[in-house]
Amino acid sequence: MTTLGLAAGSTMMVAGTPLRALGQTSLLNRLRTLETDRVLVLIQLSGGNDGLNTVIPVENDVYFNSRPSLAIPKNTALSIADGVGFHPSFDALTPLYNEGNMAVLQNVGYPTPSLSHFRSTDIWLSASNSEDVIETGWAGRYLDVEFPNANEEPLDFPLAVQVGGLSSMLFQGPSSNLGMSLASPEIFERLAQEGILYSVEGLPDTTYGDEMRFVRTVANNSFTYAEAVQSASEIGTNSVEYPNNPLANNLSIVARLIKGQLGARIYHVSLGGFDTHSQQAQQHALLLRYIAETVTAFISDLESASMDEEVLIMTFSEFGRRVGQNGSNGTDHGTAAPLFLFGPGVEGGLYGTIPDLEDLDNTGNLKHDVDFRQVYATALKDWFGLTDAEITSVLGASYSSLGFVSNPSGGDPTFTEEPLPNSFALEPNYPNPFNPQTTITYSLHAAQSVTLRIFDVQGRLVQTLFSGAQPAGSYSVVFDAGHLPSGTYYYRLETQHGSQTRHMTLVR
Repeated sequence: MTTLGLAAGSTMMVAGTPLRALGQTSLLNRLRTLETDRVLVLIQLSGGNDGLNTVIPVENDVYFNSRPSLAIPKNTALSIADGVGFHPSFDALTPLYNEGNMAVLQNVGYPTPSLSHFRSTDIWLSASNSEDVIETGWAGRYLDVEFPNANEEPLDFPLAVQVGGLSSMLFQGPSSNLGMSLASPEIFERLAQEGILYSVEGLPDTTYGDEMRFVRTVANNSFTYAEAVQSASEIGTNSVEYPNNPLANNLSIVARLIKGQLGARIYHVSLGGFDTHSQQAQQHALLLRYIAETVTAFISDLESASMDEEVLIMTFSEFGRRVGQNGSNGTDHGTAAPLFLFGPGVEGGLYGTIPDLEDLDNTGNLKHDVDFRQVYATALKDWFGLTDAEITSVLGASYSSLGFVSNPSGGDPTFTEEPLPNSFALEPNYPNPFNPQTTITYSLHAAQSVTLRIFDVQGRLVQTLFSGAQPAGSYSVVFDAGHLPSGTYYYRLETQHGSQTRHMTLVR
């Protein structure tokens, strides 16, 4: 089935193939109004990625005892922090992580998780509660009443693009279409080279030929964004050699469209095969290598055009796998799993707690630590600059920011105020990750009252390290987290001239 972006709100049949519009979304309208060139690229890992064999608890005996033939040995895992390592197939990503351009969010999930592929995927795409059935996607919802002229001022380019596969509910909104779906690289190349989907030349001079010519002409005319795609593909060319795998085929197209300045704010690609119920080891290693090598090539491609700083890459999967292996040398459907973010716009590091393999939920699965809607809220708020009220309209509730965007954009963030120039500076703590002590350094360029406080990921006050007046100068404060569990924490410096927040990771 081939799904393409069409004129507003239309559904039609071409030679027995449904062509369905993604639906106009007022969130996309909002993104159109933002003074930003920032782009979000979503990589869906379809099937349920095994998080424990991706980000490995290399010091946990329960992990090794539960997976006698599947566990990744500590001496082959790629160490990223005390007690934590990457699967060796992630070796291409370790430079990104070490440079601070990769964030690892551990234990991402949602309450009352579903173990069904279809239901859990719908929950992730719609950002709904597990007991609610919503037919619109999180990226396709926003109050369109705030943009009443959108239908009267149609765009000549899409604001959202899915490359590969059938159109999902991710971009589905309440009314008409501002996005498109390219089902395959072949369709993209056809548009890039010819500007149309179907040739009307060479058809037989018969009734059947006339009908086919008419249908193909309607289909070509219905593809609203053909000219924009062709123009972007001519300007944007790949500057690096991509590996030969399905994810690379699709992400190389995304790079061309971004470099060709198509104008889309959100791209969606997917990689299947993660439902590893049997003989997991080789298949999973191959898929992780696809991710590592492709993301590395994609970022290098964008960097060649100085566009990498405006692109945030995020992975997601409908769930993880169980702690123990099954009788077929695979793993069955689980719950919480890690999520990855890449790019120069990422505040890199390890977020969340190392999975607890003994304190499981009532189904014998991992308990989540980070709600996936916190990830969406952080991207919408700190990356695109939406306000808290707008984000609540999209996600249906308020979710705390996780702080993984290094240079937040606009909005009214809780923990992201920038200091006034030349008033003070808050430096990255050292070491980070740490156990159990780290040093926080800041400088004051004028005498003023300051408060230095520690918060957890839920925004709860953990400790006040200092509060009072200080003269101009540089200061260092040692934070001892010996009484705290592993996880991500925020340290916030508040002054009479403004405030600033950074994050740090405690790993035991």
